[in-house]
Amino acid sequence: MKKVIIVVICILASAAMLTGCAADRAAESDAWAVPMAPAMTPSPASAPEMEMFALTDAAEAGMWMAADDVWMELDEELTIAGGGTDGSGTIAGAAPVRTDMAEHIIYTVFADIETLNFDESMTLVDRLMQRYGAFVENSSVSGVNHASRVHGWQNLRHAWFTIRVPVQNLNAMSSDLEELGNVIHTGQNATNITNQFIDTESRLNSLTIQEERLLDMLRVAADVPDLIAIEERLGDVRHQIESLTTTLNTWRNQIDFSTITLNIMEVEVFTEQPERTYWERIGEGFMNTIRGVGNFFSAAFMYTIIAAPVLVILAIIAVTTLLIVRWRLKVSKQKKAQNQSTYNPPPPPTSLP
Repeated sequence: MKKVIIVVICILASAAMLTGCAADRAAESDAWAVPMAPAMTPSPASAPEMEMFALTDAAEAGMWMAADDVWMELDEELTIAGGGTDGSGTIAGAAPVRTDMAEHIIYTVFADIETLNFDESMTLVDRLMQRYGAFVENSSVSGVNHASRVHGWQNLRHAWFTIRVPVQNLNAMSSDLEELGNVIHTGQNATNITNQFIDTESRLNSLTIQEERLLDMLRVAADVPDLIAIEERLGDVRHQIESLTTTLNTWRNQIDFSTITLNIMEVEVFTEQPERTYWERIGEGFMNTIRGVGNFFSAAFMYTIIAAPVLVILAIIAVTTLLIVRWRLKVSKQKKAQNQSTYNPPPPPTSLP
């Protein structure tokens, strides 16, 4: 009987000790919660001034500690609402991955073209773009300057275009590039961005759901720490949404409008693509030599005509100089002849007997 009484007394003592510890923990929690009251409500008029400052600092520290707790609660709530997060604030599993989307491919075509009539080729480029609903994104034309026009120098021109064409018209427009001249090189590149596009779109949908959830929480939030934490997270989410939206819009533009890069060169003779026979190469070499000789004499005659005023002046100076030199030589000869005709040599000396 005594043993039973002793056991009962020990149990009661243990229960009393546990109750005391719980009371101490509750008092400690109340002590942490007390500084929040002065930050939200006016302090009593009878409180000392130093005590008011102490309570204000404690309230600010408690507010930021509470804000950290709100961050953790936001993560837990968003995880429950969206099925987990991926560590970057994006709700994983909020938007299911779409597997029925078409392929997203960016097509690029480039071509090197020779032309004998540069101006006509430029006109044909405009007609092609009008025919297929394309537009010029970048362009550059070079090879013509004032000196070439004044002196008549041969200066072949060169044009470079970056054209955007609807993807459904890409093949048709690429086939019609032969209208511009002799196509000496062409190529095509296709970049499949389907996986990147779907992943980015899914992430954008998840962020949109997270934004809506944060807005709902912002409407019902009443505490300052909650408002601060929600607004910070909302700003970060909106920044990510804007960045992903810009990326998707750029990709959609590149997918819907393919790119054609044209390099148009003005030449005198087209580059022959097919294989030529031995005698054809001899004939072509002979004609090139004849053409070179003709170009030489043509250029020499042209430069002679261009420099005619200077040549006339030089010729006048040369003729005048020659006449002066001949006149001086003639006068010098006449003086020498006169001197010889008037000269009387002395008689020779007589010899002694």
